[in-house]
Amino acid sequence: MDSNIIVDRLIVHVLDISVGTPVLANLEYNLDSNIKEYIENHILKIFKDIDLKKVYFKNDDNNIKKNCLVLKNKKEDFVDVSKDIASMIYFFINQNPDIPSADLVCTLFEKDGCEYFGILKFNYKESYIHFIQEDDGGRDVRIIKQKTALPTTSQKIDECIIINMNDLSILLKEKKYEIDGEKQLYLSKKILQSTEVLSDKEKVDIINKASKKVVKKYCNDDVTKMAEIRNAMAKSFEDSSTINIEEIGDKVFTGNLEIQKIYAEEIEKQGLKEKSVTVNENVEKRINKKQRLVTDDGIEIKLPTSYMTRKDKVEFVTNIDGTISILLKNINEIKDK
Repeated sequence: MDSNIIVDRLIVHVLDISVGTPVLANLEYNLDSNIKEYIENHILKIFKDIDLKKVYFKNDDNNIKKNCLVLKNKKEDFVDVSKDIASMIYFFINQNPDIPSADLVCTLFEKDGCEYFGILKFNYKESYIHFIQEDDGGRDVRIIKQKTALPTTSQKIDECIIINMNDLSILLKEKKYEIDGEKQLYLSKKILQSTEVLSDKEKVDIINKASKKVVKKYCNDDVTKMAEIRNAMAKSFEDSSTINIEEIGDKVFTGNLEIQKIYAEEIEKQGLKEKSVTVNENVEKRINKKQRLVTDDGIEIKLPTSYMTRKDKVEFVTNIDGTISILLKNINEIKDK
């Protein structure tokens, strides 16, 4: 396990709507090695999650911010602070049945020398276990459904709030649930009342969506042009860990200032205002390294994106009758997979 993470304090509260009231612990969790590893593993996954976004409290009149300021000065109030936050979250999810019940794990931990307050919502998942019952008639083994199972070590948690105790900045992962008849993000809007920020995943998805729209409308849906954009995104990230939108537009639409402008405007229209986007290294998986082509008669071809613009590897030939042939070149071996 990553030695840069040190869990100092931990407490677990039960926010199960079916119980009718929050079950709030009065004692901190006495960590054994297995549970410590379980919590540390989930914290590591959170920091690497491409759905994570950095937000800030909008004002001082916020219950969680006030509790963090108390905790910053008095670590011994950890239990009371966690209970107050758990009660507040329970009250809200109790009023909105679409939000799932959960165990709320509150923890003070250190990562890379920085102290954080974690509010981790372990939403319940269904699982099955065996149950052995013995009586005079013999032994009976049954399979029982568990409705309050927690995420396994290999699974990600859906919702969490990680607060930097130095500057009170927030790392947030959240999901939309139905509130007042529409899908909403309740953690940022209702609980934290924080600034609105896109996650790294959302930023890359916007660039991809806008790119497809512009290529379809202004480049006759040219698959090689889409490959050029993806290659430019990958190269930009490789060089600087950022995706520079202006550089991508200049490189892909060289000499065409009108389309470069349309491309930048389309990305902004989709909700991404930044010209250069700094993203987490784990977002690289969202920059497609392979391009999937599907013909009108259902044939699928998956090619490395970098090959799409290399005529020594792939060539698209327009035939006299208007149909297209795809020529794959310089192949040493073909395997059945």
